[in-house]
Amino acid sequence: MIATTVVSVPPVRPLAPPWYAIKVRSRGEFTAAAALRQRGIVTLCPQYSEMRRYCDRYKTMEKAVFPGYVFCQFDLHDKVSILSSIGVNYIVGIGGMPVAVPENELFNVRRTIEAGGLPTRYLKAGQAVRVEVGPLAGVEGLLVREAGRERLVVSVDLLQRSIAVNIAREHVHVIKAE
Repeated sequence: MIATTVVSVPPVRPLAPPWYAIKVRSRGEFTAAAALRQRGIVTLCPQYSEMRRYCDRYKTMEKAVFPGYVFCQFDLHDKVSILSSIGVNYIVGIGGMPVAVPENELFNVRRTIEAGGLPTRYLKAGQAVRVEVGPLAGVEGLLVREAGRERLVVSVDLLQRSIAVNIAREHVHVIKAE
C-alpha cells in the first residue's frame, strides 16, 4: 500500500500589471482616458472641481490634477493599443523605455484628492528658494519639511549655524541652479 499526501496549495493570483504615466494631448486628459477605457485599459485621471468666473456667471469646471497626463495599468506587451488610442502622445519613460509609477504614489494621490487636496507647485525638500512676499521678501534659503510643515532654513556657512522659520509654499519660488 502506497501512502499519498495531499497538500493544498492556494491558487496563484497573477500579479497586476504596473501603472504607467501616459502623455496625452493638451487639455485632452478626459477624452484620452475615455478612449483607453473603451479598449479595456484601467485608467486613472485624478480630477478636482474649480469654480470659474465668467462675466455673467460662475461655472464649476472639472480639471485634471496632472494636466497632460493620464495613468494606465497595462502590460508593456500591449503598448501598441495604448499608443494608437485617441489623444495619446507617448508613454513617459527614460531613454525611450517606459518607467512604471509606484502604486503607493498613486494611492497617495487618490487619498489626497479624496480629502480635498488641490494641485500645487512641485517643491522638493532641500531645494534652494527665495521668499517673494511678506517681511522675509528677498531672503534665500533651503526648503525643508519637519513634522509635516514647510520651513525655510537660512544658513551661515562660515559659522555652520542655521535658523528656521515656518513658511507657506505660496510665498517662495525656486532659485534656478546657476
